Amino acid sequence: MLRFKKLVLSAALLLISVSAGAQTGKIVGTVTDMATGDPLPGVNVFIEGTTQGTASDLNGRFVIIGVRPGVYTISSSFIGFTTQRKEGVQVNVDLTTTVDFELGEQVIEGDEIVVTAEAITVKKDLTSSEARVTAETIDKLPVTELGQILEVQAGITNRDGIHIRGGRSSEITYMVDGVPVTDRYDGSAAIQLENEGIQELQVVSGTFNAEYGNAMSGVINIVTKEGRSDRFGGSAKVYAGTYAVGGDGGEDFLRGTAVDEFTSAGVQYRDVNVYSYLPFKPGHYYNANVSLEGPILSDRVTFYGLARYFQNDGWFYGARLFNIDGTPGDSSLVPMNTFEKLSLQGNVRIRLTNRIIVNLIGLGSIDTGRSADQGRRWVPDGRQAFDNNGYDFKIKVTHLLSNTTFYTFNVATFYKRAEAALYDDPFDTRYNDFNISPPDSVPTGGLRLLRGGTDLGRFNRTTRSYLAKADLSSQLGEHHLVKIGVQAQLDNLELTGYGLIPATDAQGAPTSGADFRPAIPEESSSSFSSFDGVEPINISAYVQDKIEYENFIVNAGIRMDYFDSRSVIPADPSDPNIFNPLKKENRFRDENGNGFIDTAEERADNQLTIEDREQYWWAEPGSKTTISPRLGVAYPISAQGVIHFSFGLFYQIPTLNNLFDNFGYKIPNSSGQYGPFGNPDLEPQSTTMYEIGFKQGFGEYVLDVTGYYRDVRNWVSTSPVILTVQPGISYVVYSNRDYANTRGVTLSLSRRFTDHWGFDASYTFQVVEGSNSNPADEFFASLGNAQRKLALLPLDWDQRHKIAGGFYLGGNEWGASLRARLQSGFPYDPSFPEAAIVGNDVQPEFAENSRRMPSAWEIDLSAYKEFSLGSVRPRLFIEVFNLFDRRNVQGVFGDTGEPDVTLQAFNPDSYDPGFWVRPGFYSEPRRIQIGVEIRY
Repeated sequence: MLRFKKLVLSAALLLISVSAGAQTGKIVGTVTDMATGDPLPGVNVFIEGTTQGTASDLNGRFVIIGVRPGVYTISSSFIGFTTQRKEGVQVNVDLTTTVDFELGEQVIEGDEIVVTAEAITVKKDLTSSEARVTAETIDKLPVTELGQILEVQAGITNRDGIHIRGGRSSEITYMVDGVPVTDRYDGSAAIQLENEGIQELQVVSGTFNAEYGNAMSGVINIVTKEGRSDRFGGSAKVYAGTYAVGGDGGEDFLRGTAVDEFTSAGVQYRDVNVYSYLPFKPGHYYNANVSLEGPILSDRVTFYGLARYFQNDGWFYGARLFNIDGTPGDSSLVPMNTFEKLSLQGNVRIRLTNRIIVNLIGLGSIDTGRSADQGRRWVPDGRQAFDNNGYDFKIKVTHLLSNTTFYTFNVATFYKRAEAALYDDPFDTRYNDFNISPPDSVPTGGLRLLRGGTDLGRFNRTTRSYLAKADLSSQLGEHHLVKIGVQAQLDNLELTGYGLIPATDAQGAPTSGADFRPAIPEESSSSFSSFDGVEPINISAYVQDKIEYENFIVNAGIRMDYFDSRSVIPADPSDPNIFNPLKKENRFRDENGNGFIDTAEERADNQLTIEDREQYWWAEPGSKTTISPRLGVAYPISAQGVIHFSFGLFYQIPTLNNLFDNFGYKIPNSSGQYGPFGNPDLEPQSTTMYEIGFKQGFGEYVLDVTGYYRDVRNWVSTSPVILTVQPGISYVVYSNRDYANTRGVTLSLSRRFTDHWGFDASYTFQVVEGSNSNPADEFFASLGNAQRKLALLPLDWDQRHKIAGGFYLGGNEWGASLRARLQSGFPYDPSFPEAAIVGNDVQPEFAENSRRMPSAWEIDLSAYKEFSLGSVRPRLFIEVFNLFDRRNVQGVFGDTGEPDVTLQAFNPDSYDPGFWVRPGFYSEPRRIQIGVEIRY
């Protein structure tokens, strides 16, 4: 691994002169004589507060590339003419901002004209769909987490993760400051980024450019804040909140009391407000964050720092009716989905020269909490705790070779660890004398809540990634902005997962009951899952050209990706378990060389060791190479109108858990079907995406209509059953067998914030169909003797209709905003008993996801009042999430399609009171927070 790191670093250094990076925009314009309209050559144009600038050419044109997103003041000056400054110029990632100057002759020495730049409502060089949210917009919205910003964007659904245009949640690439921070193990973000530290958020849901790779459905691209060079500043924000829930009966259902009082039509606790047990307690959750920015050495060295701490006792409660040893508890209510996190962000910017800038960027987060286990609602102390932490460190070098050419070079490492266990020590004495089922912990006779015991499962996983990335951007002539780049990444994965088992006593018998002691399963056991030293590599390169003419803009590019899992697969799939082989020739030595194992050779002293089998057991999977063409075209049709269409082929290596989970193929020597096992020889998944759209501005308003289609192939599923040499023993591995497609239309209408108000609203119609929602679905279906799916069915996150947006209102020292969502229900699997309700004409089988949950809507509110005390600006604010306390349905019982009624509930002798009440079937209740923020 060390040699590889050195190779990557050396290769990237050699490629600096021919490689590139985004995260910047471009400013172009023309300088003319106000009196004659003639172009003015040689005019100095520069961005105030930076070292970036240029001079206009013979045609009066100028170009400045490599500009970080933000709001700037652009100045132009020329001898004999008045100096002109344009304030409020917005620059966005990957887009061109046009700023024209008309200079008049200077009459009085020192004349200067200040103009407020008119906001550009329609960006004509945008060739695919995207959403951009600036720091100013984030400041207005009632949002505290990044996910709240994402879920109101067009084409995005949120069900057990973010899904862009119908893709699985693992099909998104997360970029921060030009470097991917996606956890390659499961496709999640390796770190948690805070809203206060974001300069600009870009969500690319269309056919993204060739510079972005290893993603099939979208790119979430974040540019973090840099420190100011002119003065110190920052903010401190503190708030606390509580849940405000009405109704009653919640405490009774948690404890299983007052059953008769809350029974309606034979259904217990049906009319209970499931969250009415929540106390109205200021300080139920609280938050504190602070930021600081400014110069360290004048404008040569600046910094930005942010820290946030958040804690929430949660809204899902249990009742301690029993202790973990099975004895009666104190019946107190216990929060079960507690959550606590600490996030850190820092950026030190060093201007070595006027042309060379170095950024030292660090991001980190730690979050801990407890899982909300429905079955342990009466013994909440026995549930697991989780602990996740991650960080991202990088060095970024930006070299402005000229006003039209620059390169960036990034060296980065990021790390994520995920751990879950009840106690840190697997041999903690608190496990002693009972196990998962102590005496009377699970009453006989039906469905019951646990009355004691602990979760014995343990899990620990780490991902380390090392990355080198270099990019070059150059404006070639007036019409071509060319980017080329290369990236190399090495991942290092380790995983251990198992459930504690009874230790053996002096006689070799397993301990149980009052004598229980925990033990870790043998590493060769199928109960022990682990891998380490897994180090796949990924190398990519791209070239892209943005061609800009007055009547059309083209984004054309091509990308190459190379992947090598650097792992092994069984050479003989019929006998894959190296620890416990099935074939005699893999267990014993052929001493006489006759080609088979004689009875006399089946001796303990003649057994092959694991080291012996290692010599021939494994085969190497091949490397994978893909080529991805991308094309986008925009046609301006009026001063504020543009039509675009785009096409792209996108590849993504499956997440590494699909390649390495259950590594070692530890198939037991007993009848059964086992798996799914990771497959390091998986092919890249592919998506072909098409899009056509129209955008038109009407004064302050912008209308955008876009239609799209995605065709997904080689989606990860599970393989056909693989038979072993032993009859009755089979297994499956992950395989590229699934298919899906998405077709949809988005309609967006927005009004730029001016005259104290503005809004963003969107409607999405989308159909998401495929063979399986999750890669392992096919395997679990086969265990029930179900046939392979031959038809396309709605996927779990298939949401047909969604209206979402935000409304902003405010002045210089006050403001209010609303964030709203109205969406149709997600699909669910109806179960057979529903046929008895509907009638005899209903078939006794139902297609997967053939019914819909109820629709949902939610409104969030934020309001603030700001005061001015010299250089300090205190702000008082209140935020209410789920303003009308809607019980939006997130899960239902398959036999009724309702969240609070199931036919099984009509037999009270077979279940505990309140067993069928599921708070997890509803969204988070109303939450109110009040706080103060001081800006300086």
